Amino acid sequence: MKLKSALRYGVASLLVTLTLVCILSPALLILKQLSAYTLYIMLFFLLIGIISFVFDERKVMMASLLCCCVLNLHLKESSNKQMRLAAVTAKPSLRISHISLGNAESDYDSVINYLLGIDFDFLSFQELTPDWNTRLIDRLSPTYNYVQTLTRLDQYGMGFFSKIPFQKLDTLIVDDIPNLAGTIELTGYGPCNIVSCQVVPPVSQAAFVAIDQNFNSVSRYLSELNGSKVVLGDFHLPPWSSEVQKFKVTSRLQDGRRDIHPRNIDGSLSLPRIPVEHILYSDDFECTSFSEIGNAAIGRIGIAGTYQLQEGYEEMVQ
Repeated sequence: MKLKSALRYGVASLLVTLTLVCILSPALLILKQLSAYTLYIMLFFLLIGIISFVFDERKVMMASLLCCCVLNLHLKESSNKQMRLAAVTAKPSLRISHISLGNAESDYDSVINYLLGIDFDFLSFQELTPDWNTRLIDRLSPTYNYVQTLTRLDQYGMGFFSKIPFQKLDTLIVDDIPNLAGTIELTGYGPCNIVSCQVVPPVSQAAFVAIDQNFNSVSRYLSELNGSKVVLGDFHLPPWSSEVQKFKVTSRLQDGRRDIHPRNIDGSLSLPRIPVEHILYSDDFECTSFSEIGNAAIGRIGIAGTYQLQEGYEEMVQ
């Protein structure tokens, strides 16, 4: 009996420790990388709770379900806090998509045909290689008349394809990593600044430091811009990571993602996964739709959202 009791307390202690690691994200590299799997750890806790219930292990069940609840709240706190999407109004809106071409599982034409079948105002590409650049410009530029690309042979190529003219274009380079910025005009409502942000993969302690520095540089850049703001890109980190959370607070940005159950643009649901692509927006906007884009043929290639100016925006900019 003493052994069983010790095992119960040992399992409960392990569950609580894992929960604290996920929430606090300690500086130790292996623990920071572990916290990226908070979503799966939460689901694992739920499974343990169900199994414990079946075998009448009440202490373990209570500990696992409580930890699951705490992590669930932690994940929700890191996402968009709206209980439901904003209602569509007559205010100007912007339909934006972020595409990571490294995710494409099919040939160039299949991906481009898919994108041409969906109506966006603004496309942002990352992992844009010279080959992709040639084909995208050839096929998309008749629809998206305003194009700015920065191609590279590594993962840091990027580009903007817009139906709305650019008022200004800029490139912020941090440690040889480019962050592309474009300003468009929302008719009668001032400038909207769109920044494609990318960082190094979080594979080492030094990489996490570089990520933090990149986010700090982008935050300073955003603070100098007038008008509404949208920041998008593949950060290699989920929205609940401490680095992304700090970036959102410092830059005064909200997340377009509302939950961990990704909804595709056709309305269907996908299995939960670790989300690393982001579309963040300033308080001038409110999100009326958010979805993942892709299908079985081309794979999941990115995310999309619709962002409209909030009521009272004229007073906010005056």
